[in-house]
Amino acid sequence: MNRLRSQKNTLAWNSNTSIATRLATILIGAAFIGLAAQVKIPLPWTPVPITGQTFAVLLAGVLWGAQGGALITTAYILLGGLGIPWFAGAAGGTAVLVGPTAGYLVGFIPAAYCTGLLYNRFAWARRLPGLILVMTCANFIFIHGTGMIWLGCITGIHDISKLLALGMLPFISGDLVKITAAAAVVRSFSSRNQT
Repeated sequence: MNRLRSQKNTLAWNSNTSIATRLATILIGAAFIGLAAQVKIPLPWTPVPITGQTFAVLLAGVLWGAQGGALITTAYILLGGLGIPWFAGAAGGTAVLVGPTAGYLVGFIPAAYCTGLLYNRFAWARRLPGLILVMTCANFIFIHGTGMIWLGCITGIHDISKLLALGMLPFISGDLVKITAAAAVVRSFSSRNQT
């Protein structure tokens, strides 16, 4: 049982963690996502760029736990909406929250939460194949799911094949690389905790 506990969320707080420490942790996690967002590759045929955010969001869910991951992603979105320039391409403000990528941003919250929840609750999700499966499902169900729904609303495109071409298909290979990298980082943290 102790071995399983040591594999759980590395940076998640416990009931003894002070409010100041929790707030600092949330801001550090949000800044981590903001830093990853600066890896931005625009694509000429879609308003959605390739970014490093997926890597950071899924990693946050595992490292900080379901609650911590959800709070970190919520803080990232709210503070970015208030003007902190840490969205992709050093953007900030409410314009981003009503723009074509807003749905993807909102999807970060359930993606981080569910990734952390499943990782914490099930032993199979802490092994590499299970972790990659959990992160892949969270990415494509929550991040791309809400992203494409909002993208369809904002662009007026309701043809699913066109939406897939704009909002998901160009990102599959890159997302799989980021998911694999995030899972590898988690396993590295887990290995250190076991020694």
